[in-house]
Amino acid sequence: MKTMDHRIAERRHNVSEEKARGRLRMLLWLVGAATVIGLLIWLVTSPVLSIRTITVTGAERSDPGAIAASVGAEIGVPTITVRSGSIERALATDPWIDDARATVSWPGTIEIDVVERTPVASLVTPDGTLLVAVDGTLLQRIENGAVPPIIETDSTRSARPGERVDRESTQGAVAFVGTLPPSLRSETSITVIGDSVTATVAGVKIVFGRPIDMEAKAAAVAALLEEGLDPGSEINVTAPTRPAVAPPQSQLEGETTVVEESQPSD
Repeated sequence: MKTMDHRIAERRHNVSEEKARGRLRMLLWLVGAATVIGLLIWLVTSPVLSIRTITVTGAERSDPGAIAASVGAEIGVPTITVRSGSIERALATDPWIDDARATVSWPGTIEIDVVERTPVASLVTPDGTLLVAVDGTLLQRIENGAVPPIIETDSTRSARPGERVDRESTQGAVAFVGTLPPSLRSETSITVIGDSVTATVAGVKIVFGRPIDMEAKAAAVAALLEEGLDPGSEINVTAPTRPAVAPPQSQLEGETTVVEESQPSD
């Protein structure tokens, strides 16, 4: 009976041991990797790397913090789960917020900066009274009466916060009020019937013609009123670069004065 050479047996033994050591190293590596991954998962989802601070700037009428919380961005949630894009999309649904930027920073900070719309008038409709911004966005319903300046419209379309006025004449009325100096807005009332727009500013009647170029017409009215006009006068800004002024006594005589030198400067 032949016996195996001791050198061959030793070599086979060494190979077997090396394979065993290799399997052990692989097992240890896998265990180590799993441990590291587990620790990382625990770390990023633990209070150590969770949202601890939320700062909001620019908000007066809106509540960006509550809006962010509605999409899961609040104190205590893991930072890794918070997305700035989700916060910004949620903020855009608030009629008061014109623009918003959200920044998520490690280890646990959310910074929200918003630019809010400013109400320029109370829009009185058959469906209720709402605050309206200069871009025509309806901001909020008013339950306790309109606050000057007041725009009354006969539009029967349902009006809800977040929508925009869609009638050209009403858009023009909003643009006119938004262009007036704040000192004149509180003395302004506008009536919109169909495509017709009429207004009274500081006791002076305003005739617009078509509801176009309303910013230029507002600038012309402001310039004329700054010079001083008697209450009961009438300003016709159908052509805003050549406004016509009719004082109260001239209206009785059918007289009208065209004012060219009072054109608003660029």
